[in-house]
Amino acid sequence: MSGREFRAAAVVCGTLALLAGCTLGAHGDPAPAEPALSGAAPPPIGSIEHPRPVDCVDGTAATTGRAGTPLADSPGSASLPPSPASSSPSARGSGSPPATAGSAAGTGLGADLGDVTVGPLTWRGLRGLATGDQQAHGVANSGGWHYRAGPAVTGDAVVTVTVGAEERARAGLEFGGGYGNTPAPAVTFHGCPASVTSFYGGFFVAGDGRACVPLDVRVGNGPTRRVVISFFNGPCPA
Repeated sequence: MSGREFRAAAVVCGTLALLAGCTLGAHGDPAPAEPALSGAAPPPIGSIEHPRPVDCVDGTAATTGRAGTPLADSPGSASLPPSPASSSPSARGSGSPPATAGSAAGTGLGADLGDVTVGPLTWRGLRGLATGDQQAHGVANSGGWHYRAGPAVTGDAVVTVTVGAEERARAGLEFGGGYGNTPAPAVTFHGCPASVTSFYGGFFVAGDGRACVPLDVRVGNGPTRRVVISFFNGPCPA
């Protein structure tokens, strides 16, 4: 190889090496690692994933009395009309409301056929809201109706109540006022030991306040049981 050819080959090789170096420098180096995420934000309190806690101290406990017996109301209860328990036929001593055949078994009905009972939780007279005077049991504002209906929990049971997905856009649970007045789709009641704990609160139903609202009730970590409550909407499918 002549000297001229040698020098030309060296120039070509140097140029190729330079290009290779630029290419490696621009694209060949590994990209810096992305910073590790610290974890997703926890679900908000009152969501389906994190039901709003309604603790023993949020209720009124009595060491005697039948589950669901109305006890003293918490401050501010004048904003809602009396609960169904105080105005139901059974509470007035005129007898329980009529029941359809087989309604006392497997449908969430308690000792009084107007009650809704699932395990240690009882809503007295809640079945009575299917018909009757809506204004006697509810208050209309904020785009819907608020119905006072406080349950009672026997002993230190933990009971989670969740509004079914079918009506979750319209209905909510108004318990645990320490978290604000916004209705929640799910709450967990914590009863007081050796007592019956009555909780103040109720339901919200948007619009005209008439709906069949499914409730999924779970005691502790047990299976979920569904009951359907009619809010002035007549008979509801089970």
